[in-house]
Amino acid sequence: MIKKNTRIFNNIDLAELHVHVGGATDPALLWHLAHEQGIKLPTKDFWQFVKLFTINKKKIKWEDFHELFHWTELIQSSPQAIERCIHELISGAYRNCNITLLELSFNPMFRNRGGERDLDHIIAAAIRGMEKALLEYPQVKAGLIFFLDRRLSVEKNEIIVQKAIKYKHRGVVGIDLAGMTVAGRKLNYQDYRDCYRFAKKNQLGTVVHAGEEEGINDIEKAIKYLNPQRIIHGIQAYQSPKLLAKIKERQITLAICPTSNLKIDIYQVDGFVHFRKIFKSFIKAGIKFCINTDDPEFFQINLGQELTMLLKHNVLTKKEILAANKTAFNNSFIKLRGDEK
Repeated sequence: MIKKNTRIFNNIDLAELHVHVGGATDPALLWHLAHEQGIKLPTKDFWQFVKLFTINKKKIKWEDFHELFHWTELIQSSPQAIERCIHELISGAYRNCNITLLELSFNPMFRNRGGERDLDHIIAAAIRGMEKALLEYPQVKAGLIFFLDRRLSVEKNEIIVQKAIKYKHRGVVGIDLAGMTVAGRKLNYQDYRDCYRFAKKNQLGTVVHAGEEEGINDIEKAIKYLNPQRIIHGIQAYQSPKLLAKIKERQITLAICPTSNLKIDIYQVDGFVHFRKIFKSFIKAGIKFCINTDDPEFFQINLGQELTMLLKHNVLTKKEILAANKTAFNNSFIKLRGDEK
């Protein structure tokens, strides 16, 4: 388990809008669940297993990063496992970092062993895990975002959207498009236009991972065809004042994940000085952004530590960090009562 944040932001209510369920689960819990289900692991040594999920390199290749999700998705592919993971993630986020608003993202179709498990059972179990955590910690608000995936057919992604709509009254708050593009296949955002229109029509939040494999062109296409409310990462937008103006005009929120963006080679962030330049361009252009961990267990960091790191390296001031945290609260898809943040 990542140690409790004891830095400057530990007494502030924090909000996080982008966390992968796979990359946020404690390896010790994954180890336990794997053995409980009789899953054959690549090693019988626990510490080697932990090493498998810990990114200690200065940079990791895009392909290598995505391979990590094979084991998390396999181990979480049962109703009991996904329920336990969701419960622990929400509970731990509050206990360790005082995160009182949390949106968790996962693909339910990658948690049903290729159709072996019933999709509704997986989703219902995830919701049970969330509801249990919220009963235990009534200070917390949480919601689930379902990933569509570039590796799946449009038809399967449409099913995920339908499931998100079906369970929106139980805490499913939005959809996202993520994953690696299949080799030899070009991503066409037009293929997902109907999915996003249908989601919006049914009052779901819309998110897209963009600016990864095709840089700013990818971001431009995502905005043109899907017009999402939120873009995950999207940091390469700083290269184009015209694109920044469009993001501001559409009131799109950028969900930035500092450690992830620094360590995964595809984002091309060259250290904290470069990151400072990127953030300053967003602030100057009036872009809304919030700070997130992406895959905190992979990177061995929590949200409080992310914020402290940005402050320590003069990437953002404390005032700017608090403003980003407020942006997360204000732009969450979770419906809050009027007496809450």
